[in-house]
Amino acid sequence: MEPDGSPQGPDPYPPPRHLPPAQGPLQQPTPQIKHRTVAAVFFFFGVLGLVCAGAYFGGDLQPLWGSDVPQSQSPRPGVLPFGQREDPVPGREEADAPLGTPAPLQRSSTAYKFLALKTDGTPVAYSPCRPIHYVVNSTLAPASWQSLVEEAVRQASLATGLHFIYDGPTSEQPTSNRAGYQPEMYGDRWAPVLIAWTTPEQVPRLTGQTVGLGGSSSIGLSNGYKAYVTGTVSLDAPQFAGIMGSSQGREIGVGVIMHELGHVLGLDHVDDPRQLMYDQASWVRQYAAGDLTGLAKLGSGPCSKDF
Repeated sequence: MEPDGSPQGPDPYPPPRHLPPAQGPLQQPTPQIKHRTVAAVFFFFGVLGLVCAGAYFGGDLQPLWGSDVPQSQSPRPGVLPFGQREDPVPGREEADAPLGTPAPLQRSSTAYKFLALKTDGTPVAYSPCRPIHYVVNSTLAPASWQSLVEEAVRQASLATGLHFIYDGPTSEQPTSNRAGYQPEMYGDRWAPVLIAWTTPEQVPRLTGQTVGLGGSSSIGLSNGYKAYVTGTVSLDAPQFAGIMGSSQGREIGVGVIMHELGHVLGLDHVDDPRQLMYDQASWVRQYAAGDLTGLAKLGSGPCSKDF
Protein backbone atom coordinates (compact mmCIF):
# COMPACT_ATOMS: atom_id res chain seq x y z
CA MET A 1 0.00 0.00 0.00
CA GLU A 2 1.67 3.16 -1.16
CA PRO A 3 0.98 6.88 -1.37
CA ASP A 4 0.19 8.00 -4.91
CA GLY A 5 1.34 11.16 -4.97
CA SER A 6 -20.32 56.43 -8.43
CA PRO A 7 -23.93 57.83 -8.06
CA GLN A 8 -24.61 61.14 -9.91
CA GLY A 9 -25.25 64.41 -7.91
CA PRO A 10 -26.51 67.88 -8.97
CA ASP A 11 -24.91 69.39 -12.02
CA PRO A 12 -21.93 71.39 -10.65
CA TYR A 13 -22.10 73.77 -13.62
CA PRO A 14 -25.79 74.76 -14.14
CA PRO A 15 -26.65 76.90 -17.16
CA PRO A 16 -26.55 80.68 -16.48
CA ARG A 17 -29.83 82.42 -15.69
CA HIS A 18 -31.20 85.08 -18.10
CA LEU A 19 -30.00 88.43 -16.74
CA PRO A 20 -31.36 91.90 -17.69
CA PRO A 21 -29.27 93.84 -20.24
CA ALA A 22 -26.25 95.53 -18.75
CA GLN A 23 -26.64 99.29 -18.13
CA GLY A 24 -23.35 100.44 -19.67
CA PRO A 25 -22.32 102.72 -22.47
CA LEU A 26 -24.12 102.39 -25.74
CA GLN A 27 -22.64 99.85 -28.10
CA GLN A 28 -22.14 100.26 -31.81
CA PRO A 29 -25.07 98.69 -33.71
CA THR A 30 -24.27 95.20 -35.03
CA PRO A 31 -24.28 94.90 -38.79
CA GLN A 32 -27.11 92.77 -40.21
CA ILE A 33 -26.07 89.31 -41.27
CA LYS A 34 -26.88 88.36 -44.81
CA HIS A 35 -29.46 85.59 -45.40
CA ARG A 36 -26.94 83.36 -47.17
CA THR A 37 -24.63 83.44 -44.17
CA VAL A 38 -27.47 82.55 -41.79
CA ALA A 39 -28.47 79.61 -43.96
CA ALA A 40 -24.89 78.34 -44.07
CA VAL A 41 -24.55 78.55 -40.28
CA PHE A 42 -27.80 76.63 -39.72
CA PHE A 43 -26.72 74.00 -42.23
CA PHE A 44 -23.36 73.56 -40.48
CA PHE A 45 -24.88 73.16 -37.03
CA GLY A 46 -27.52 70.80 -38.41
CA VAL A 47 -24.89 68.46 -39.83
CA LEU A 48 -22.87 68.68 -36.61
CA GLY A 49 -25.96 67.76 -34.59
CA LEU A 50 -26.61 64.70 -36.72
CA VAL A 51 -23.02 63.50 -36.33
CA CYS A 52 -23.08 63.93 -32.55
CA ALA A 53 -26.43 62.16 -32.24
CA GLY A 54 -25.14 59.22 -34.24
CA ALA A 55 -22.00 58.99 -32.15
CA TYR A 56 -23.95 59.17 -28.90
CA PHE A 57 -26.44 56.47 -29.74
CA GLY A 58 -23.69 54.39 -31.23
CA GLY A 59 -21.92 54.41 -27.85
CA ASP A 60 -18.81 56.37 -28.88
CA LEU A 61 -19.60 59.30 -26.57
CA GLN A 62 -20.99 57.43 -23.61
CA PRO A 63 -17.70 57.25 -21.67
CA LEU A 64 -17.61 61.08 -21.69
CA TRP A 65 -20.84 61.21 -19.71
CA GLY A 66 -19.92 58.66 -17.07
CA SER A 67 -22.74 56.39 -18.22
CA ASP A 68 -24.05 53.67 -15.93
CA VAL A 69 -24.08 51.23 -18.86
CA PRO A 70 -21.52 48.50 -18.13
CA GLN A 71 -18.44 48.65 -20.30
CA SER A 72 -16.82 45.52 -21.63
CA GLN A 73 -13.82 44.35 -19.62
CA SER A 74 -11.15 41.78 -20.14
CA PRO A 75 -12.14 38.55 -18.33
CA ARG A 76 -10.42 38.12 -15.00
CA PRO A 77 -8.67 34.88 -14.06
CA GLY A 78 -11.13 32.38 -12.63
CA VAL A 79 -14.24 33.94 -14.19
CA LEU A 80 -13.77 33.01 -17.84
CA PRO A 81 -16.86 31.47 -19.44
CA PHE A 82 -17.53 27.85 -18.54
CA GLY A 83 -15.50 25.56 -20.76
CA GLN A 84 -12.66 28.06 -21.21
CA ARG A 85 -11.10 27.82 -17.75
CA GLU A 86 -8.33 25.58 -16.51
CA ASP A 87 -9.65 25.77 -12.93
CA PRO A 88 -13.17 26.07 -11.52
CA VAL A 89 -14.56 29.32 -10.13
CA PRO A 90 -12.98 29.72 -6.66
CA GLY A 91 -14.87 29.24 -3.41
CA ARG A 92 -17.42 26.63 -4.49
CA GLU A 93 -19.17 25.27 -1.38
CA GLU A 94 -16.63 26.98 0.90
CA ALA A 95 -18.23 27.91 4.23
CA ASP A 96 -17.01 30.58 6.66
CA ALA A 97 -16.01 27.99 9.25
CA PRO A 98 -15.07 24.31 9.36
CA LEU A 99 -17.95 21.91 8.69
CA GLY A 100 -16.86 19.66 11.54
CA THR A 101 -14.17 18.96 14.10
CA PRO A 102 -11.95 15.90 14.61
CA ALA A 103 -13.07 13.41 17.22
CA PRO A 104 -11.40 13.95 20.63
CA LEU A 105 -8.15 12.02 20.97
CA GLN A 106 -8.07 9.35 23.68
CA ARG A 107 -4.29 9.37 23.47
CA SER A 108 -1.96 11.42 21.30
CA SER A 109 1.10 10.01 19.61
CA THR A 110 4.01 11.21 17.50
CA ALA A 111 3.85 8.11 15.30
CA TYR A 112 2.61 9.92 12.20
CA LYS A 113 4.13 11.59 9.17
CA PHE A 114 2.76 13.98 6.54
CA LEU A 115 3.22 13.61 2.81
CA ALA A 116 3.81 17.34 2.25
CA LEU A 117 4.42 20.46 4.33
CA LYS A 118 3.90 24.15 3.58
CA THR A 119 6.58 26.78 4.13
CA ASP A 120 5.21 27.49 7.63
CA GLY A 121 5.67 23.85 8.61
CA THR A 122 1.98 22.93 8.66
CA PRO A 123 0.77 20.02 6.54
CA VAL A 124 -0.85 20.39 3.15
CA ALA A 125 -4.48 19.34 3.64
CA TYR A 126 -8.01 19.65 2.33
CA SER A 127 -10.02 22.71 3.36
CA PRO A 128 -12.19 21.75 6.35
CA CYS A 129 -14.75 24.36 5.23
CA ARG A 130 -15.99 22.52 2.14
CA PRO A 131 -17.04 18.90 1.65
CA ILE A 132 -14.91 16.32 -0.11
CA HIS A 133 -16.92 14.76 -2.94
CA TYR A 134 -16.06 11.26 -4.10
CA VAL A 135 -17.12 8.84 -6.81
CA VAL A 136 -16.57 5.09 -7.19
CA ASN A 137 -15.73 2.96 -10.19
CA SER A 138 -16.95 -0.43 -8.98
CA THR A 139 -16.79 -2.35 -12.27
CA LEU A 140 -14.18 -4.77 -10.85
CA ALA A 141 -15.15 -4.37 -7.19
CA PRO A 142 -16.45 -7.14 -4.92
CA ALA A 143 -20.19 -7.34 -4.37
CA SER A 144 -19.91 -5.82 -0.89
CA TRP A 145 -17.84 -2.82 -2.03
CA GLN A 146 -20.39 -0.18 -0.95
CA SER A 147 -20.44 -1.12 2.72
CA LEU A 148 -16.63 -1.31 2.74
CA VAL A 149 -16.23 2.17 1.25
CA GLU A 150 -18.92 3.68 3.47
CA GLU A 151 -17.26 2.36 6.64
CA ALA A 152 -13.77 3.49 5.59
CA VAL A 153 -15.05 6.97 4.68
CA ARG A 154 -16.97 7.16 7.98
CA GLN A 155 -13.82 6.42 9.97
CA ALA A 156 -11.76 8.97 8.00
CA SER A 157 -14.48 11.58 8.53
CA LEU A 158 -14.62 10.96 12.28
CA ALA A 159 -10.84 11.23 12.62
CA THR A 160 -10.55 14.49 10.66
CA GLY A 161 -13.93 16.19 11.03
CA LEU A 162 -13.99 16.52 7.24
CA HIS A 163 -17.32 15.99 5.47
CA PHE A 164 -17.54 13.53 2.59
CA ILE A 165 -20.30 13.37 -0.03
CA TYR A 166 -20.82 10.37 -2.32
CA ASP A 167 -21.67 11.57 -5.83
CA GLY A 168 -22.40 8.12 -7.24
CA PRO A 169 -20.73 5.80 -9.74
CA THR A 170 -18.29 6.82 -12.45
CA SER A 171 -16.70 5.22 -15.50
CA GLU A 172 -13.43 7.13 -14.98
CA GLN A 173 -10.32 4.99 -14.80
CA PRO A 174 -7.40 5.90 -12.51
CA THR A 175 -4.33 7.29 -14.28
CA SER A 176 -0.94 8.55 -13.15
CA ASN A 177 -1.61 12.09 -14.48
CA ARG A 178 -5.28 12.53 -13.60
CA ALA A 179 -6.59 16.06 -14.24
CA GLY A 180 -7.90 17.85 -11.16
CA TYR A 181 -10.45 19.79 -13.24
CA GLN A 182 -12.65 17.75 -15.59
CA PRO A 183 -15.65 19.96 -16.48
CA GLU A 184 -16.82 17.68 -19.29
CA MET A 185 -17.30 14.82 -16.82
CA TYR A 186 -17.95 16.44 -13.45
CA GLY A 187 -19.03 20.02 -14.20
CA ASP A 188 -17.57 23.33 -13.08
CA ARG A 189 -15.82 22.16 -9.91
CA TRP A 190 -12.76 20.26 -8.83
CA ALA A 191 -13.06 16.63 -9.83
CA PRO A 192 -14.24 14.45 -6.94
CA VAL A 193 -11.94 11.95 -5.27
CA LEU A 194 -11.91 8.77 -7.33
CA ILE A 195 -12.06 5.36 -5.67
CA ALA A 196 -11.60 2.59 -8.20
CA TRP A 197 -10.91 -1.10 -8.39
CA THR A 198 -8.48 -1.66 -11.25
CA THR A 199 -5.63 -3.91 -12.41
CA PRO A 200 -1.83 -3.70 -12.64
CA GLU A 201 -2.21 -3.43 -16.40
CA GLN A 202 -4.16 -0.21 -15.94
CA VAL A 203 -2.04 1.04 -13.02
CA PRO A 204 1.49 -0.45 -13.28
CA ARG A 205 2.46 0.63 -9.77
CA LEU A 206 0.10 -2.04 -8.46
CA THR A 207 2.40 -4.73 -9.83
CA GLY A 208 3.69 -7.11 -7.14
CA GLN A 209 2.39 -7.14 -3.59
CA THR A 210 0.98 -3.60 -3.63
CA VAL A 211 -2.77 -3.92 -3.15
CA GLY A 212 -3.60 -0.21 -3.09
CA LEU A 213 -2.40 3.28 -3.92
CA GLY A 214 -3.66 6.60 -2.60
CA GLY A 215 -2.76 10.24 -3.00
CA SER A 216 -4.03 13.74 -3.77
CA SER A 217 -3.31 16.69 -6.05
CA SER A 218 -2.73 20.11 -4.52
CA ILE A 219 -3.04 23.71 -5.72
CA GLY A 220 -0.75 26.55 -4.65
CA LEU A 221 -1.80 30.20 -4.59
CA SER A 222 0.31 33.34 -4.89
CA ASN A 223 -0.39 34.22 -1.25
CA GLY A 224 1.34 31.06 -0.11
CA TYR A 225 -1.82 29.05 0.57
CA LYS A 226 -1.69 25.45 -0.55
CA ALA A 227 -4.32 22.75 -0.29
CA TYR A 228 -5.39 19.42 -1.73
CA VAL A 229 -8.29 19.61 -4.18
CA THR A 230 -8.84 16.00 -5.30
CA GLY A 231 -7.31 12.56 -5.08
CA THR A 232 -7.42 8.92 -6.12
CA VAL A 233 -7.58 5.53 -4.43
CA SER A 234 -6.59 2.68 -6.76
CA LEU A 235 -7.22 -0.88 -5.53
CA ASP A 236 -5.88 -4.05 -7.16
CA ALA A 237 -9.06 -5.95 -8.00
CA PRO A 238 -7.54 -9.47 -8.21
CA GLN A 239 -5.66 -9.15 -4.92
CA PHE A 240 -8.67 -7.53 -3.26
CA ALA A 241 -10.83 -10.47 -4.34
CA GLY A 242 -8.39 -12.80 -2.58
CA ILE A 243 -8.57 -10.71 0.59
CA MET A 244 -12.36 -10.80 0.58
CA GLY A 245 -12.24 -14.57 0.31
CA SER A 246 -10.40 -14.90 3.64
CA SER A 247 -12.01 -15.34 7.04
CA GLN A 248 -11.39 -11.72 8.04
CA GLY A 249 -11.92 -10.35 4.56
CA ARG A 250 -14.30 -7.53 5.48
CA GLU A 251 -12.11 -6.12 8.28
CA ILE A 252 -8.99 -6.32 6.14
CA GLY A 253 -10.77 -4.78 3.14
CA VAL A 254 -12.01 -1.82 5.19
CA GLY A 255 -8.52 -1.40 6.64
CA VAL A 256 -6.95 -1.31 3.19
CA ILE A 257 -9.31 1.42 2.03
CA MET A 258 -8.79 3.37 5.27
CA HIS A 259 -5.02 3.18 4.75
CA GLU A 260 -5.30 4.59 1.22
CA LEU A 261 -7.71 7.31 2.36
CA GLY A 262 -5.05 8.23 4.93
CA HIS A 263 -2.70 8.90 2.02
CA VAL A 264 -5.40 10.85 0.17
CA LEU A 265 -5.91 13.08 3.21
CA GLY A 266 -2.16 13.68 3.61
CA LEU A 267 -0.57 10.95 5.76
CA ASP A 268 2.65 9.22 4.76
CA HIS A 269 3.93 5.82 5.84
CA VAL A 270 5.45 5.36 9.29
CA ASP A 271 7.90 2.82 10.71
CA ASP A 272 5.66 1.88 13.65
CA PRO A 273 3.89 -1.45 12.98
CA ARG A 274 1.23 -0.54 15.54
CA GLN A 275 -0.19 2.12 13.19
CA LEU A 276 -2.49 1.54 10.23
CA MET A 277 -0.17 3.75 8.14
CA TYR A 278 2.67 1.26 8.59
CA ASP A 279 4.19 0.51 5.19
CA GLN A 280 3.66 -3.25 5.39
CA ALA A 281 0.60 -5.43 5.80
CA SER A 282 -0.07 -6.03 9.49
CA TRP A 283 -2.69 -7.10 11.96
CA VAL A 284 -3.85 -3.45 12.47
CA ARG A 285 -7.32 -2.88 11.01
CA GLN A 286 -8.25 0.55 12.42
CA TYR A 287 -6.59 3.97 12.80
CA ALA A 288 -4.34 3.90 15.87
CA ALA A 289 -3.10 6.72 18.12
CA GLY A 290 -0.47 8.03 15.71
CA ASP A 291 -2.81 7.84 12.72
CA LEU A 292 -5.57 9.64 14.62
CA THR A 293 -3.20 12.38 15.86
CA GLY A 294 -2.01 13.07 12.33
CA LEU A 295 -5.51 12.96 10.84
CA ALA A 296 -6.78 15.39 13.49
CA LYS A 297 -4.11 17.87 12.44
CA LEU A 298 -5.01 17.37 8.78
CA GLY A 299 -8.64 18.18 9.57
CA SER A 300 -7.74 21.41 11.37
CA GLY A 301 -6.35 23.45 8.47
CA PRO A 302 -7.45 26.93 7.36
CA CYS A 303 -10.44 27.81 5.18
CA SER A 304 -9.96 29.54 1.85
CA LYS A 305 -12.39 30.88 -0.75
CA ASP A 306 -9.49 31.58 -3.12
CA PHE A 307 -9.27 28.20 -4.84
